[in-house]
Amino acid sequence: MAIFLKQENHLIVWPVLKELAEGDMLLTSIGTRARYDMSTRELLEACLEAWEVTKEQNYRLVLVRGDGKTKISIDNQTVKEAGIRNGDYLEIVEA
Repeated sequence: MAIFLKQENHLIVWPVLKELAEGDMLLTSIGTRARYDMSTRELLEACLEAWEVTKEQNYRLVLVRGDGKTKISIDNQTVKEAGIRNGDYLEIVEA
């Protein structure tokens, strides 16, 4: 993974399902590889795949930082344009 991060376009994000984050069920976190030039829709798909979530429902991403939460648009936007940085924590929530 260290080699992956040495490339300028690559980052790691930490997505978690919101219902797990709010309860006592969360025992671990999953680091997900991403690229700054990938779309936010692609990032959402990668996060859902990492958590093995069935895609029967619609989901969206929420960026969580110390200054609050920000909804991430998944329409025609790259990860870089969305302001997501290496090491950011993301919540996966039902849309």
